[in-house]
Amino acid sequence: MQQANKRDFDAVANSWDQEPRRVKLAQDIVSAMRRELPLDAGMEVLDYGCGSGLVTLGLQPLVGKITGADSSKGMLEVLQAKLDEGKIKNVTVQLLDLERQTLEASYDLITSAMTLHHVQDVSALIASLARALKPGGFLALADLETEDGSFHSDSKGVLHHGFSREFLAGEFSKNGLREVRVVTAAVMEKKGEDGGSRSYPVILCLGRK
Repeated sequence: MQQANKRDFDAVANSWDQEPRRVKLAQDIVSAMRRELPLDAGMEVLDYGCGSGLVTLGLQPLVGKITGADSSKGMLEVLQAKLDEGKIKNVTVQLLDLERQTLEASYDLITSAMTLHHVQDVSALIASLARALKPGGFLALADLETEDGSFHSDSKGVLHHGFSREFLAGEFSKNGLREVRVVTAAVMEKKGEDGGSRSYPVILCLGRK
């Protein structure tokens, strides 16, 4: 991500979970993943761009091991505190920025929620995630469906105004994933400047290696 337009997630880490709408969105995304994926206790999972771990911890009881990876040290500290408090043993944290680093391990499932729109080269990211899947592994990426830029009141660090279903499905297929499909994981309601409510779909793209 370009440094000049990079949001300081460390600064907001401690208050991240205090937004009920954000917590509800993570729960909806986890519910969609549970419906669409054959989660089991043998899976090794990577949650990329995990933030404070809302999705990570939603998946944690349903899989074997899960790594919460993020480029924000502050967010990972918040997640680690949750792990320590809950004495959760099957989750590890990893400081990782795939725009500068590569993945060394491979996984049965890689997930990401609301991270893609902060990434400059989404095509390259999807390619790197697909490469890190074990044969038969699943990729599940959730983000906003294409919108007009009104979703974020603060656009710093927002590099894309959502994504079309066709773009995400095309990138999955381009990288050799099969059984590709896109579902609606959630719909967020937000008030516009005119005081009216607007709906913003969050889509989940899935594919298998």
